[in-house]
Amino acid sequence: MKALRLSLLMMGIGSAFLAGYGFRSASAQQRPDTGQSTGNLPADIYPESLCRLPRPRREDLTTDAEKQAFDRLVALTPQVLVPKGSLGATGIRMQIPELAEGYRNLFMLLREKGGLEPKYFTLAVLVAARESDDEYEWSEYEPNAVKLLSRDLVEMIRNKQEIKGAGEKEEALIRLGREMHRGPKVTSKTYSDMERLFGRKQTLDIVLIIGFYEGSGLMFRAYDHRLPPEKKRPFPDVVAMESK
Repeated sequence: MKALRLSLLMMGIGSAFLAGYGFRSASAQQRPDTGQSTGNLPADIYPESLCRLPRPRREDLTTDAEKQAFDRLVALTPQVLVPKGSLGATGIRMQIPELAEGYRNLFMLLREKGGLEPKYFTLAVLVAARESDDEYEWSEYEPNAVKLLSRDLVEMIRNKQEIKGAGEKEEALIRLGREMHRGPKVTSKTYSDMERLFGRKQTLDIVLIIGFYEGSGLMFRAYDHRLPPEKKRPFPDVVAMESK
């Protein structure tokens, strides 16, 4: 009789263990696979978006104007509806779809109406992303930047090194971006070089592009926006600072 009771007790413990294991397995299957262990994420980060906001959903919107703006943005940037991965700037802003649409329209104006060659537009974005420690936009633009510019120049920007061997226009643009971020103001020499090399309108376009992407970098900081591990190529000075 004692052996029977012991056998029943052991069977009960085993069943409870298996039930608990099954529950945990089911939960793990339901959790979005972000490529990043949720155990390594702070409690306020959504695993499916890798930031402090969930992915945008049309059903959460309350007005027809919001839904129409949402639909227009999805038609132009369908990637915002993918179920997992870094949310990105438009994905964050789509909590307010009409505002997100306005930002996208501004981006298109900056890219298409300023008259900048693609390599200078990309260079301006790259400098803004690096100076604001914006790993997301850096990862988006770096592959094309290497093709339009050079790997050596991209690495000098990434490592915040002195720019050597670059063209006069590239060097002036990088100086402009660095001085906008690091100093109290842009020096007279840098500004006069920019107007001489790019003209008044294109200089303004470059300033506005840098400001636009600086704004995205600040937003990413507010929402602790992260990259999945397979896309992350950390900035060396940021790694050193975070390891202290």
